[in-house]
Amino acid sequence: MKPVAGVDGLSAESCGSCHAEIAAEWKVSVHSQAWIDPQYRAEIDKGGNRWMCLNCHTPLLVQQDVWPSGLEDDDVDRPITAPNPFFDAALREEGITCAACHVRQGVVHGPGLGGDPPHPVKADPSFRSGEMCNRCHQAELTYEGKSFICTFTTAAELADGAWAGKATCTSCHMPTISRPAAAGGPIREVRRHWWKGAGIPKVSGHYPPEEANVPGLDLRASWGDVLALEMENANAGHQLPTGDPERWIAVDVRFLGEAGDVVETWTHRIGQRWAWEPTPKKLDDNRLAPKEIRKIDVPIPEGAVSAEIDAWSHRISDENAEYHNLGDYPRKKKTHAFAVGSGMKEQKDPKK
Repeated sequence: MKPVAGVDGLSAESCGSCHAEIAAEWKVSVHSQAWIDPQYRAEIDKGGNRWMCLNCHTPLLVQQDVWPSGLEDDDVDRPITAPNPFFDAALREEGITCAACHVRQGVVHGPGLGGDPPHPVKADPSFRSGEMCNRCHQAELTYEGKSFICTFTTAAELADGAWAGKATCTSCHMPTISRPAAAGGPIREVRRHWWKGAGIPKVSGHYPPEEANVPGLDLRASWGDVLALEMENANAGHQLPTGDPERWIAVDVRFLGEAGDVVETWTHRIGQRWAWEPTPKKLDDNRLAPKEIRKIDVPIPEGAVSAEIDAWSHRISDENAEYHNLGDYPRKKKTHAFAVGSGMKEQKDPKK
């Protein structure tokens, strides 16, 4: 990659010498963990197709230790590679680093904030429209005879949903803040660089603050002749959940008796189900479309006087995490927790 005049290298540390607050936000984002994510590292070592995944997880050519130049017998699992003489191991650790999105042919691309930076800049409308994100978050490919696919359709989900033309990737995932874009610069409206993702850390203890994004799910419940649940995709412009097909949301209900004992449990799963062998096949998909409301009346078991309701965002099943030997890898995150019952008022999303 061509160096940028006026910038000491391509690392996030170099960018952070002027853009300190932005670099600090990126450092706790899921983008910064794209290479070091234990789940990703375990999955790309399953076959010879890792070269394809690198294009999004470590997109700079200098981040890749080898370069593919072709395929043996047109087989994506058998790339012909050569050592990369420009490989930068330290930069690879940064995953989707600043330069991955902002540097093109020695020029720093951005939304066009003006000013007089010490390096060449270019206003790029793809930063404001969210088109920049589509390069990785809209990727659908299948491979005949292979038990893997690439199925990321977030951009299409936004284009086809209730938020089409009203929101972009950046308007939700990069909230605005008034501050200098660079040290010593004027205060202006810029965007956060947290990128919270699905709400679950890839590396334990390494995550944006809670206010980075509210959960996409709005969960409501009322107690009567039945437990009336309402689940709404209130805050996501795409399907909920989106991205990795292994993600799902669980709404868990525990019906309690007078003494606080568990009388019965009930769970509703929101997500996709796939069969991966011998070839990938989607079995079902009950994700929530943008603004979709799903109402379910759950029968109240005899002896129950209240219910505790939780919602969890899941990244990976325990079975798959154990298959990959992921140990204490963060697998899920609680997003909602409240109770309803006799004499209680209707409960709504406590995060609101």
